[in-house]
Amino acid sequence: MRVLIVGAGLAGPCLAHGLLRHGHDVRLFERDRAIDARAQGYRIHINGDGDAALRTWLPAAAYDQSVATSCLATGGVSMTGPDLRDFTEIALAPDAAGITVDRLTLRRIMLRELTDSIRFGAGFRHYELLDDDTVRVHLSDGSTAEGDLLVAADGANSGIRRQLLPDFPVTVQDTLLIYGRTPLTDQVRDLTPEPALNGFLGVSGPNGRRLAPAAQRFRRSPADFALPAADDYVMWSVAAPAAAYGPGLFGLGAAQLLTKAAGTVADWHPSLSALVRLADLRYLVPASVQISERPALWPPAPVTLVGDAAHPMAPAGISAGAALHDAGLLASRLVSNAPLLDAVRSYERDMLDYGFAAVAAASRVVAGDASAESA
Repeated sequence: MRVLIVGAGLAGPCLAHGLLRHGHDVRLFERDRAIDARAQGYRIHINGDGDAALRTWLPAAAYDQSVATSCLATGGVSMTGPDLRDFTEIALAPDAAGITVDRLTLRRIMLRELTDSIRFGAGFRHYELLDDDTVRVHLSDGSTAEGDLLVAADGANSGIRRQLLPDFPVTVQDTLLIYGRTPLTDQVRDLTPEPALNGFLGVSGPNGRRLAPAAQRFRRSPADFALPAADDYVMWSVAAPAAAYGPGLFGLGAAQLLTKAAGTVADWHPSLSALVRLADLRYLVPASVQISERPALWPPAPVTLVGDAAHPMAPAGISAGAALHDAGLLASRLVSNAPLLDAVRSYERDMLDYGFAAVAAASRVVAGDASAESA
């Protein structure tokens, strides 16, 4: 079977590994020209289901490296107010257990064993269904590829989903976010509230403003596994209503984004704005919040969706695990020797149940003001 996967974030490479292990022909296409061409995720939590998918479908050495370089987190999730006076620990659901990782490190681990299967600088343009029930994808570098199945792993703004499901219900929320990361120096350690050093902290203030800091402390350096060295850091996100940020947020440079983020929490405990102001300018990223509603099951086709392409959700530390679970579920269906469209349809039914339960869970977290980490 020839499988074309668009998007080399986390779910795409996980699926690719699973299918390659079972002898399938897999080609992975990524629009970025290099693995680290842009900042795209920092410290992320992967729930138990996502961790199980990694453990099942990655090569054993790759999974072991993922665990070895994961975050040294001894705490859970806590909430507080802008004055940092009282901290409340949040009870987590049993399925929240898993691993917390640096997203770029995990991605590097997965992709370095896929060098023969991946093409960078090849974003999605459109696809066409062929008379022999296969699919041809047209890519941004001018090339095409044909396969038996096209898998959209290209995120919340998936071009494949827009073609497959033009009426897919997505709502862009009023809240905007600025993500960043601050090197975990001795000074920053003193500025960072203890619950954020050992776990994840949500700080909720007036007028819809929220700050979510969490330290990434590597169990072992990625350099121990011939990966680029990475220092410990505090990941953070500053959320506010769009009107508070003003127009043009996505056109701002890094220094301007940092000024906006620090200014949003300037009247809170002084350590919080100081923590933000010490951020590494290379890692400032604006983001919107997209939430989807479950669509009706679409007609069977040799095209399917995984992760945020299938079920965009609010940032609540849930989406990465859901995406990896999708990848593992689809891999298991495709290697089952069932007819292709039957296997895909079986996956889609289960994915919609699981994925939109995750969407609802993420919305409940955000509605409860439990700001959560980037997924």
